[in-house]
Amino acid sequence: MYTLAIVLGVLLQAIAAGASQLPKKPRFQHTMEIFDGQLCVFGGKSTTTGTNISDFLLDYRCVDVTKPIDQASPKWQKQSSASQFAMPPLAQHTSVYDRVNHVIVPFGGQSPVGFSKAIRLAVYCTLYQAWGASNVTDHGLRRYSHTVVLQEKSGDMVIFGGVSDNTTAGGETIGEKDGTRWLKVNRLIVDDARHIANEIRLGRAITEDIKPGKILADGGEDTPSNISGIIHPASVLVNDTQLVILGGDVYRDKNAAMPPLDLLYIYDLDTMKWRTQECTGDIPPSRSVLAASLHERHIYIHGGVNVTNPNGYTIFFGDLYELDTWTWAWRKMPTPNAPAPRYAHQMKTLGDYLIITHGFVQLEGDSGTGDPDIYFYDLNQEAFVDRYSPDGISKFELDTEWRERRTAATTAVAVICHLLTILVAVIAVYYLVFICRDLIVTRARPRPRRASNREGGIRSIVESYTETLRPSGYFGSRPSQEGNLIFGTRRSLISEGKPGDSNNARSHSMSEGTTTVIESEQTNALGNTMRHARILDESDGTPYVTRKLTLSANLPT
Repeated sequence: MYTLAIVLGVLLQAIAAGASQLPKKPRFQHTMEIFDGQLCVFGGKSTTTGTNISDFLLDYRCVDVTKPIDQASPKWQKQSSASQFAMPPLAQHTSVYDRVNHVIVPFGGQSPVGFSKAIRLAVYCTLYQAWGASNVTDHGLRRYSHTVVLQEKSGDMVIFGGVSDNTTAGGETIGEKDGTRWLKVNRLIVDDARHIANEIRLGRAITEDIKPGKILADGGEDTPSNISGIIHPASVLVNDTQLVILGGDVYRDKNAAMPPLDLLYIYDLDTMKWRTQECTGDIPPSRSVLAASLHERHIYIHGGVNVTNPNGYTIFFGDLYELDTWTWAWRKMPTPNAPAPRYAHQMKTLGDYLIITHGFVQLEGDSGTGDPDIYFYDLNQEAFVDRYSPDGISKFELDTEWRERRTAATTAVAVICHLLTILVAVIAVYYLVFICRDLIVTRARPRPRRASNREGGIRSIVESYTETLRPSGYFGSRPSQEGNLIFGTRRSLISEGKPGDSNNARSHSMSEGTTTVIESEQTNALGNTMRHARILDESDGTPYVTRKLTLSANLPT
């Protein structure tokens, strides 16, 4: 039974792995990261903008980007270790993936009503595929509707914009219409060693205690007034130094305004100075809550919403624009097969694809909801396509080149574990076959006759094949009414022997009963006596004739 339980456990585990594919689910205000050959989304909301715990999505799901993906039916898989008890419930948050340390660090975001401020930042380790409370302390007021990028050379998360209020579990509503606005560029130290090395390279004096999780305010120029206190912007980091701010909205006299996209604001992370950049070409309409991504020298923006409309968030954008960072010229991209206009979505570049996930959409006759789908824009075809292919995408972009190093370091252990797994499976299957065979043989075997408890039951005699053998002369020949040889009715067929016959008598005990021997015949051949008899059992008042008995022996004369 123990072996059978093991086998069933293995089978159930295999079935559960196959059944772990998740159905599509509406989502917006989430984040997306690409790591270890997976594209993963987490957090956000589904169909409402409320702040109750039921409004937040607590699943962390991924799709394998090392294999082709059908846009209509992506194979989402739930990260089993990324449980709802470990992953923080967040929306309108941001995140960065540090491939050097293999960690995803979410930052800020709205929290459900009643949640207290987190003491530690929850980070996701991509090596162990698990959430955990880090040693990074969540300093200061949290914020949401901000933008972040990761500077690779310094290991710093660069944070800009956003707002804090009573939905950020620690903020408070003061001052402007929507709470406390953040004015300057901040840094959260993700990797202290890289941060110190970068500061030394730039010739800056290190005057503070540097440790992971510490948030620093850049001591550079003040933010230009046109984007000071901005919320819902997008940003990209060009050449790992130039922070380009795109879209968003600011409040002036409690009225929303959106910065135009023909004049961009750029912050140099090395010199900590702001500058403006005029743009030409197909200037996109101003927008907020948009998505942006960098591909080689080009910046792409998609979607967004006009927040200055008097009727509220009713003008959605579904267009796609490309900005050349060498010429600073905008170009409107063709968008055949484009999805519905949206905002609060995510977009990242992978190979020659722009991958767009989810977003808030408003279909005809609908008040608005999250989109459950994922979309692929092929930059070579300049069109939205139905199928994604990983062909031609480098291991670096897929973040899978480190798998070889990890495997090389643990090859022996991995091989041993694999062999042990195969051995256990083979043993389990062997014992399972054994058990099944025994069950089949047991059922196919004829059931023995149940022994009768009646006094002298002949059935027990027959089953035990009890026989009485005597010399042929012992059985006297008395004619019966039927003309057969009748040995008579005997109370017992147990022979104790008679004087003078002790050497010639051989007997086996038989149960007592009322029996009659009929149709007896005897043949002699080469000194062997063969006696055939049929026995009539009359013990229960109903005659019962047993099977024919064959008694044979080499009997002395």
